[in-house]
Amino acid sequence: MGRLNLNLPKEKIFVGPAMLWKRIAAFLMDMLIINLIVLFPFRILFEDLVPKNYSFSEAYKFLSSVNYTSYLSLLSLVVSILIVLYFVMMEKKMGQTIGKMVFRIYVVSDNNNLKTWQLLVRNLAFIPIFPFVLLWILDPSFMFFTKTNQRLTEILSKTKVMEKYSFEQESSII
Repeated sequence: MGRLNLNLPKEKIFVGPAMLWKRIAAFLMDMLIINLIVLFPFRILFEDLVPKNYSFSEAYKFLSSVNYTSYLSLLSLVVSILIVLYFVMMEKKMGQTIGKMVFRIYVVSDNNNLKTWQLLVRNLAFIPIFPFVLLWILDPSFMFFTKTNQRLTEILSKTKVMEKYSFEQESSII
């Protein structure tokens, strides 16, 4: 009896570094989510802080006073901790944030076991205190100079953002 030749395509899947545009889009989506969930509730505190009839220079002088500087520093520290917690908790629990889920990319470590310290190091750039503010420029610029599009904090934390690529190949049955 002859063999049935279905000639079905076989799907080949491999894992590689996530495409740069997907990483940027996922990050922007995460920032939108953070803006809605974390920053939006704090807007009320900022709106009532400076009288509305102040000019920019008057508002700057007003906010530069000792009382408000410490208040703003504390508020920005609390907000940055919440942002770091969003990334650390999502990546620890699921290996991805909501933005990464949408674009089907995920975080992995060299030993395939994401540790909390690695996730904290990955997200140091969100802390608005010197020297971490230097990472606002250094961290993303590394993406453009590494083969795997890794940020500086990803290199330090031994993590990567990966993506599954698939392509179909015709099979031949003898």
